[in-house]
Amino acid sequence: MYKTKIDMKRLIIITCIVLTASARGYGQIDIGALLNAGIKDANVLAQPYLQPYGEILGSSLNSGWYTSAKPHKMLGFDITLTGTYTMAPSSATTFDISSFSDQLQTYELLDPNHSITPTVAGDMDNRPVLKPKGVPGGTEADFTMPNGSGMDYLVTPMVTVGVGLPMGFEVKGRFAPEIEIGSAGKFGLWGLGVQKDVKEYIPGVKHVPVLNMSVLVGYTSFKGTADVGTVPDLLENGSLDLAASAYTTRLLIGANLPVVAFYGGLGYGHSSSDFDVLGDYFGDTNGEHIQVSYATNTFDMNVGMRIRLGVFALHADYTLGEYNAVTAGVGISFR
Repeated sequence: MYKTKIDMKRLIIITCIVLTASARGYGQIDIGALLNAGIKDANVLAQPYLQPYGEILGSSLNSGWYTSAKPHKMLGFDITLTGTYTMAPSSATTFDISSFSDQLQTYELLDPNHSITPTVAGDMDNRPVLKPKGVPGGTEADFTMPNGSGMDYLVTPMVTVGVGLPMGFEVKGRFAPEIEIGSAGKFGLWGLGVQKDVKEYIPGVKHVPVLNMSVLVGYTSFKGTADVGTVPDLLENGSLDLAASAYTTRLLIGANLPVVAFYGGLGYGHSSSDFDVLGDYFGDTNGEHIQVSYATNTFDMNVGMRIRLGVFALHADYTLGEYNAVTAGVGISFR
């Protein structure tokens, strides 16, 4: 029991270190520059600009729930440090401003032929310039679209705990402790899930020795803030507040051998995320601020492998979907 407590403490410390490293990219978000276009047009442009992070976050939160298709036996348990590396497709690193021209009220492209600009996940030196509608270019009101962070991925670390219950059930909990990262902000998450063995209910399958089948339902909540800083004459003490939730339902199939377990999952996931740029706004904004929301519904599948060395376990899997993900972890597992 003493060693278990020490291992748990170390897992939490490692989680904080990895979370700190992965979250630093949020401090580079230059979304406040969109306020040069006014609050109405800033919201129009913020929607496609932040979209990759809204979607990648939801996909990431629905990954890493399991390392076996077989729930733990009664009072069996595992404590695992899991990290998920979720990748945005190349199509999510840019967007075409001309696609939103009809929604812009006061600004337009200086050069209609130069309309491709980076999203928050992209990086581009030669970015489009916007100017007030009906006004020749070259005035002080012109501004260049903000660059992205260049981070087209998200690393989501967390500690996952699973405990076996009667009747083939296993309850799961996951969390990343909320930590402050200097001026970059703070981040944290938690989640709850249930896995249920269904092999015994399927004729012709329940007597196959190594084959396992189960279903899983999981919910995860994420909250954080990132520094936006000051945009001269537009915003002071700016911060980007992030809130996201995700749930998934999965059918799991796998085979448990003495040392190695293979597993795969197929299922549906839903996620929603909200981004709010808060702070002290200058000018007449009528109480409005940059505020965008996203919702995704996806079907995906994953395959993976777990290796057990006594009570210690290593696992890795790959999720194929709109946003592909690689998940890996290490922990202790009993029964």
